[in-house]
Amino acid sequence: MEKGKKMRAVSAAVGIKDFPSVFLGLPGNLRRSALELKEVRSLCGIALMLALSVAVDQFSFYVGPVKVGLGSLVSAMLGCFYGPVAGGLAAGAGDIVKYLVRPTGAFFFGYTLNAILGAALYGVFFYKMRVSVLRAAVCKLVINVCVNGLLGTLWYAMLYGKGFNAVFWPRMITNIGKVPVETVVLLLLLPALIAAARRAKLRI
Repeated sequence: MEKGKKMRAVSAAVGIKDFPSVFLGLPGNLRRSALELKEVRSLCGIALMLALSVAVDQFSFYVGPVKVGLGSLVSAMLGCFYGPVAGGLAAGAGDIVKYLVRPTGAFFFGYTLNAILGAALYGVFFYKMRVSVLRAAVCKLVINVCVNGLLGTLWYAMLYGKGFNAVFWPRMITNIGKVPVETVVLLLLLPALIAAARRAKLRI
């Protein structure tokens, strides 16, 4: 009996049993996320998140050789709290605001699209769901491979006149290598940030 309880606890923490709900519940979560844009309390929370993203965008820390930006945590919070639709649009707006506050070079919409997709993917995996090991790992893998690795390399090649094939694999390997560390950071910090937001009575 005790062994069965421990196995169920481990399964719940990892998120194996309820992982299919990420996709089965997606249509309903998309609708609920879109409705967040009509809620005044949600809009106020999003505004606070955007202000926070501008403040922390320049800060990062290292876990060994891996650099972790605090801006990605705000993106995760937007997706987790407000879903793929509202969170994605808010992250896109935040990217534009950050450029207006601290312009660096010419504005390029490709990186704004990456911000939208990143927060939207966090919303797909975490909105109205627990933060589990499996969800966090798969979410970070998808974001790092598809958004940062593939699209990010494409925008980099277009902006700086580099050959896509020449920079693709080094950047992709770097992004994949970040997945374990960023997953652990997400698992450690996101639940704490969710608890803090609930104490602050944000709409989540």
